[in-house]
Amino acid sequence: MTQSKSLSQKWQTLTGERPDLAILIPTALFGLALVIVLSILSDRFLSWRNIVNIMTQTSIYLILAVGMTLVLDSGGIDISIGSIIGLATTLLGTALARDGWVWWAAILLCIGGATMCGAFNAFFIVKLKVPPIIVTLGTLTMFRGFAYVYQEGQTYFGFPAQVLWVARTRIFGQIPVLVLLSLGILAAGHFFLTRTRTGRHVTAIGGNEQAARLSGINVGRTRAMVYVVMGFLAGIATVVNTARLDASQAVSGTGYELHVIASVVVGGTSLMGGKSFMLGTFLGVLIL
Repeated sequence: MTQSKSLSQKWQTLTGERPDLAILIPTALFGLALVIVLSILSDRFLSWRNIVNIMTQTSIYLILAVGMTLVLDSGGIDISIGSIIGLATTLLGTALARDGWVWWAAILLCIGGATMCGAFNAFFIVKLKVPPIIVTLGTLTMFRGFAYVYQEGQTYFGFPAQVLWVARTRIFGQIPVLVLLSLGILAAGHFFLTRTRTGRHVTAIGGNEQAARLSGINVGRTRAMVYVVMGFLAGIATVVNTARLDASQAVSGTGYELHVIASVVVGGTSLMGGKSFMLGTFLGVLIL
C-alpha cells in the first residue's frame, strides 16, 4: 500500500496526472508481455523500421484518442467520430477532385466541416440536454448518410502533392511527419489536461458536475468545448487518413469510434468521467 502510494506520488510529480495504478499496471504489464512474445516470434519486431511502421499505422487512432480522452473525462461519449471522418473525407475529396478547389481551401473546408459536426453534437448535448449517447448515436447515422449523398457514390483519388505531404514526408528520411504530428497532439492534450485551468475543469465536471457548477465552473461552455475539439481533431485525422490512402470514400472511418473508445478505456480513462490518463491513452492505442 505504501509502495503503491509512493509510486503514485512520484508519477504525479513527473506528469501532473493521477493514474489509477490498479488499472495502469496490468495494462502496462500486458503491453510488456505482448512485446516480449512478439519479439520472440520475430527478431525484427523491435527493429527501427517496424517501430516506425507501428507508429505510422496508429497515428490516426492516436489523434482521435486524444480528443476522446477529453470527452470521456468530461463524463460524455462520442460515437459519431467515424461518421464525422466519413463526411469530412467527402468534403475534402469532392472539393479537390470534383469542384477544383485549391488544396489549402479544401483542407480548411474538411477541418472546418468536422469541427462544425462537433459543434452540432455539443448544441444538442449542452443546450437541449439530450444525453451524449443518444445524440451521437443519431449523428453517427446522419453524418454518414450526408457523406453518401454528397459524394454520390463516387471515389476520388489522385490528390495534389501538398495534400499528400503529411503522409509521404519523413524528417531526416527516417521519421514520418504524421508520427510527429500525432505525438505533438498527444503532448498538447497531456499539457492541456494536467497544466491548464480549463483542463482541470474538464476533469472536475466528469467527476461531479453539480459540485463543479457550484464551484463556479461554466459547465456548459466547457462541455461544449470538448465536443468541438473532438470534431476538430477528427478533421485533422481525416486529412491524414485521406493523404495516406490518396483516396476519398464515404465509408472512410467506419468502426473507428469503437476502436478509439476501447483504446482510451484500456489506457486508464474512466467511462464514468473524472479520471483520465493521456499517456495511458498512448499505451492503449499501441496495444490495440
